[in-house]
Amino acid sequence: MANLCSFVALLFGYLCFTTNAISHCNGESKVGCIRSEGLALLKFKAGLKDPRQFLSSWMGANCCEWTGVSCDNETGHVLAIDLRYQHLYNDPSTDWHLGGEIGSSLLDLKYLKYLDLSSNNFGGRTIPQYIGSMAELRYLNLSNAGFSGRIPHQLGNLSNLEYLDLNSFHSLYDLNADGIRWLSNLSSLRYLDMTRVTLAKASDWFHAVNALPSLSVLHLPFCRLSNIPAAISHVNLSSLATLDLSNNEFDSRLPEWLFNISSLVQLNLQSNHFHGSIPDALNNMASLEVLQLGINDFVGSIPSTIKFLCNLRILDLSSNKIDGEMTVFPEIFSGRVRERLEVLNLRSNKLRGKLAGWLGLLKRLNILDLSENSLYGPIPASIGELSAVKSIFLDRNQLNGTLPVSIGQLGKLQVFDVSLNSLEGLLTEHHFVNLSRLEDLSLASNHFVLNISSDWVPPFQLRLIGLRSCQLGPKFPAWLQTQKNYWAMDLSHGGIADILPDWLWDLSRQIILLDLSYNQLDGKVPASLRFASISILILSSNNFDGPLPPLPYSMEYLDLSNNSFSGDLLPIFAGEPSLLSNLFLSTNLINGTIPESICTASGLAAIDLSGNLLSGDLPQCWTEFPSLMVIDLSNNNFSGSIPSTMRSLTVLQTLHLGNNSIYGELPESLKYCKSLVTLDLGGNRLSGMIPTWIGTMPFLKILRLRSNNLVGNIPSELARLPSLQILDLAENTLSGSIPQSFGHFAAMVLTQKATESMLDSYQSSVQSSVDDYGPMGYIESLLMVMKGRELEYSKNLQYVTSIDLSNNKLAGEIPPELMNLYGLHSLNMSANHLTGMIPDGIGGVRLLESLDLSRNNLTGPIPASMSVLTSLSHLNLSYNNLSGRIPSGYQLQTLDDPSIYMGNPELCGFPLDRTCLDNRTLNDQNVTCGDGDECGIEMLSFYIGTILGFVIGFWVICGPLLFNITWRRKYFQFIDRIIGLWSGFLERCRGKKVVAEEICRGS
Repeated sequence: MANLCSFVALLFGYLCFTTNAISHCNGESKVGCIRSEGLALLKFKAGLKDPRQFLSSWMGANCCEWTGVSCDNETGHVLAIDLRYQHLYNDPSTDWHLGGEIGSSLLDLKYLKYLDLSSNNFGGRTIPQYIGSMAELRYLNLSNAGFSGRIPHQLGNLSNLEYLDLNSFHSLYDLNADGIRWLSNLSSLRYLDMTRVTLAKASDWFHAVNALPSLSVLHLPFCRLSNIPAAISHVNLSSLATLDLSNNEFDSRLPEWLFNISSLVQLNLQSNHFHGSIPDALNNMASLEVLQLGINDFVGSIPSTIKFLCNLRILDLSSNKIDGEMTVFPEIFSGRVRERLEVLNLRSNKLRGKLAGWLGLLKRLNILDLSENSLYGPIPASIGELSAVKSIFLDRNQLNGTLPVSIGQLGKLQVFDVSLNSLEGLLTEHHFVNLSRLEDLSLASNHFVLNISSDWVPPFQLRLIGLRSCQLGPKFPAWLQTQKNYWAMDLSHGGIADILPDWLWDLSRQIILLDLSYNQLDGKVPASLRFASISILILSSNNFDGPLPPLPYSMEYLDLSNNSFSGDLLPIFAGEPSLLSNLFLSTNLINGTIPESICTASGLAAIDLSGNLLSGDLPQCWTEFPSLMVIDLSNNNFSGSIPSTMRSLTVLQTLHLGNNSIYGELPESLKYCKSLVTLDLGGNRLSGMIPTWIGTMPFLKILRLRSNNLVGNIPSELARLPSLQILDLAENTLSGSIPQSFGHFAAMVLTQKATESMLDSYQSSVQSSVDDYGPMGYIESLLMVMKGRELEYSKNLQYVTSIDLSNNKLAGEIPPELMNLYGLHSLNMSANHLTGMIPDGIGGVRLLESLDLSRNNLTGPIPASMSVLTSLSHLNLSYNNLSGRIPSGYQLQTLDDPSIYMGNPELCGFPLDRTCLDNRTLNDQNVTCGDGDECGIEMLSFYIGTILGFVIGFWVICGPLLFNITWRRKYFQFIDRIIGLWSGFLERCRGKKVVAEEICRGS
């Protein structure tokens, strides 16, 4: 920017000096306007739209006195037209800018050297080709003027042009060029800005630029450039001082020729896909003051040659993959670099190690950003020696220890962020004693304890107060009453148990975010909130009571859940808060019905009214909510049927209507909600059959229909749900058999679950610049019957897989195909009429934690493979007709509760009191295991051991007999003696037997 301003000033001075003419340089003109040129200007004005009468002075004979017109004082010829909008009015509205047609009458201004039409709105018209015929032009500025389409190549005829600005960054329209070879004709060009001009097809861009030997400033960001030559024979840019190629699509290593441009003062290549290491050849660029390589894919370490860049003021290597230990930094940032460096931005890399005392040597440093790395250890006391620093960002590291008191000596500090670390310790007034310019303070997500007296008056006025998870209580911090200008305050999880002071609501007129959640605050929210400018208000998990407040028009995000608010919902929608996108009022004492005025909040993305006392029918105006992603009305007293207008909710991801009194059949209109992830209609009075169209929902992960009056068979089409993880159809009157296709639930076969949340896309849609100061958005949760009790899953819900078909009238056998669901955590089929045997492949369901098959008519033995389910912690097989020995060993040995097997009179063995008649053990039984199971491995080991024992024994005994004659003879002689002795023994036994028989007969 400094280069731009100085260059424009020099150019204007040059025009004033060489012509001695421009009126605002030398006072009033000596010669009047040339009549033909005045007429040309009036024709030009006639084609323009001038809603604010900028050109009202364009009348009379002397055009040299008109607004924006400058003439030669001696000849009277028009030399400059400056109609830049911002020179005249400071109004951002494009409705008042100049527009209309740019007539060719400007061609009559033969001596025109300076033309500026920037920051106007010409409504998407193309740049006139005739401008290329204005041969005397030296300065042409058409930036952000509302031009669109292809840039005319006729501009290449302006051989005297020194300044060309076609920047379209703030324009409503797009400029483009298929090629810019015409630029090479502008041999006098010193300044070129084509920001946000689409040059995706301009493969000749570099060759055209390289032909401009006088070029000093080149801005080509946001141009969709993708090709940059790796090597060239000659670099002609010997005058280039500023090069900006940021925010393009380059995907290569840094070209070597770049480091031969020794004249560069500013180099900006950020936001591309440059990769590889940063070359040591940086030391060739001795004039470099600004180096911006952030948001790329650079790897390796920071080159040590940076220490030779003696003029370096700004270094930005943020958001790369740069690795390295902090111990090398004193060597890199030494000498002149240490003395001149003003900005050091290494955010979001892979830097390791401890912060060291050398930081205090960077005396001219204004901005220090080392956030989002892997730094650990304490913050050194030497940080207090950064006397010029204005911003310090150390957030998202692993820093620990206490905060040095020397921080309080940084009199110029404006921004201090150490959030999301493991810092701890007491903070007192001494930590803030001289921070008179501090504006943004974020200590969030650490373990600080603020021990500050109630009468302390801070030396600063904060804009951002981020104190989440800091111990602030039990009293509400009184020093906050002195802060009048903050726009964000986060005191959540602060350990405050107090009545919220009334003065808080009147402190700041600029407030956007207020988060007081997860404290023990009492009080009421005032009705005056209607007139506040607040956009985000989070008071959840406190003790607030009283009626709900009317919302101001500016409210976008409101979370009052887990309090004791009462009354109806009318105040919330009384002010027609059309900006409201997220409304969370769960777990309060709100009653009445949902008012019709809710239909005015058409921007809603999420609404959670669960856990209240609401009643009546559901609203019918769902067509008014095109952006709605979350509806949670569960645990209320709603009645009636599900409205057919819900078919319009095409982006809806979560629908919770559970535990109400809703009746009727599942409406076919829901099948148009193709984005549904969660469909929870359990605990109602729904009737009819489960419709087959549910199987057409590609993203459905949770289907909960338990505790209704559903009848008929379970449709096999449910198995077509590729994302289904939780299926709960319990406590209905379903009949028929369990579909064999249930063995094909793709998401239940997987043993590795995805890490994203159930509503990951919704969560990303509510992120904002303030999300560091409090978790925002609806978090999916679900009550499930698992392990014999009702559990609520929330943070880990994405990892759960479950099938619950209990308490129905299902018959038939358990499909063996279910044993293919290797990733299943819970299977409950209790209280049905199932028959047959438990499938032998049950051991293949490797992650099974809970299995309930009780109260059925199952027969046969318990498969031994069940013992290898190493995660199994809940088992219920009671009240069946199972028989035989209970398998022992492995996991079953830990499940020693006899009630698991009660009601099966033919079962025996541990842990029952009934002893089995035979002595068979687990090793005597047939064990059927899944592929790769522990059971299969152990059986394989047994067989291998047996075979090896036989082979070794055979050769130990028989080997010597085969190969040694002496041993073989003695062995057979030994056998003959044994046989002889054995024969004699048998003869004596027979004789004694005969004698004994004769004695018995005689007696």
